[in-house]
Amino acid sequence: MNKRPLVPAFLQKIDDNLLRNKPNTWATRTHLVLWFAALFALALSVFCYLAFFDARQYNSIGGWITFVGLLAFIGFVFWLIFLLRFNVFKRYGNWFAWDGLKGFGLYFVCIGAMVAVCFIPSAIETYRANQQFGNEEIVNDINELNTNACKLEYSLLPLDWKKDTCKVVNELPTENTSGVQVENRGDTVVYVDKPVYRIIDTAELRTKLFQTDSVVKISDSLYVFFECNNYNFVGSYNADGYTTKKVLRSAEIYRTVIRNYQKPDRAVLLKRMDALKIKYAADSRYGYYYDGDDSYNVNDNYEAKIRKQYSLSRIGYGIDNAVTKKYAWKEDWSSYLRIFFYITLVLTLLVFIFRHSTTKAFFLSLLAAVILIIFTGFMMVANYSSSETSVLSFIVVYYIIFAAIALSIFGAKVRKAIQGIALNIFLFMTPFIPLVFVALNDAMKNHYGRYQANGIAVEEPYNLPLYLLIAEIVGVVIFLALLEPLFRKLYRKWFAAAED
Repeated sequence: MNKRPLVPAFLQKIDDNLLRNKPNTWATRTHLVLWFAALFALALSVFCYLAFFDARQYNSIGGWITFVGLLAFIGFVFWLIFLLRFNVFKRYGNWFAWDGLKGFGLYFVCIGAMVAVCFIPSAIETYRANQQFGNEEIVNDINELNTNACKLEYSLLPLDWKKDTCKVVNELPTENTSGVQVENRGDTVVYVDKPVYRIIDTAELRTKLFQTDSVVKISDSLYVFFECNNYNFVGSYNADGYTTKKVLRSAEIYRTVIRNYQKPDRAVLLKRMDALKIKYAADSRYGYYYDGDDSYNVNDNYEAKIRKQYSLSRIGYGIDNAVTKKYAWKEDWSSYLRIFFYITLVLTLLVFIFRHSTTKAFFLSLLAAVILIIFTGFMMVANYSSSETSVLSFIVVYYIIFAAIALSIFGAKVRKAIQGIALNIFLFMTPFIPLVFVALNDAMKNHYGRYQANGIAVEEPYNLPLYLLIAEIVGVVIFLALLEPLFRKLYRKWFAAAED
């Protein structure tokens, strides 16, 4: 038994036992792949932990993932070299029940381990950001930065709210009409003067009622909407998405700080602003968008002057970088899971097909798939009336044709390349067909209308994400259920037949 570097004695014994008793399992080297993937993951985690020392600074995580992906691909190639050296199926070795399903599962585990390490930089970056900054802490500091800036620069702030007087009608007229003019200070109506208003419909009324800072209802059809000036100089999208404390809106800052303004202790507030600057400010070269230095310009508006006075742009970049990293996995975990699953599944399908087909049939299958994609695309371009429904319908037709040709192997006496190509594509498409049917159903509903009521399309309750998730699960279940009783037998019969 040869001693492998970095492989402990117990793995050497497992390797020797599998070689002697279960050669088909040994050929996948799953035990060695998992061991080396774990070692690489540990080393990469330590390196990333040290590299992502400052959550405030922008990191090109895409570059990290690309680099790790290249290393994982090199590992995948080495694994393929060892995998292809020994093939029980093609050498007509002992083939036991469930070996096909077990082999597919072992391929999936090996490839999944190599794909999973590509997500380590992003995961460690999120972990480090959560170590450095708490959820509530960031929200509290954002509110403090905004309120302190308003207290310190009260003389620069515009105090009158913007108003929009609107008359609500069922249908919008073709021309604008004038109505009531309302003056205000803050959200208090002062007087009603000459008629000036804007016409809106009920749909826009619902939107404005949801978005407005304040509203005064003059009559059943006449509203005055007030919009507060912007007092949020620092913020980050979804910073309060997972907190009980929320980022104060401009209207809330106005009501709590500006309307009842009291002169603050400037020395204390300035000291606190400097501390928050040290805590959050990102280096200018690490901001997403850096709008120059903090030099003062008399032509700047009040927002620009305040941001430059207290380096709030750099502070905002630091907060935004930290928030983006903190919540990356909370917001996108389902996307990461799907990326991992589909990359692993596609590579596993290709490896499984290559292991059970001839080299010629495998590459002809790839060529046939590319030609069909080009042909279908050409048909879509040539036919301007074509739609998503047509593309999905073509995929279903292709699947039926390839399935019919593949099933003809049961009655074939010789091995034909067309049957091998059809079998390869038939197997590859099977896990995705339920998804295609769900997408086709949705496309047809969008094209022809959900339901028709008096000639008007009405939306039916339709949870597409849930149906897609069910289709994903059903597709995998169908594929695994057919792997042993259908696909394994088809491959065995086709490969064992005399060549045409």
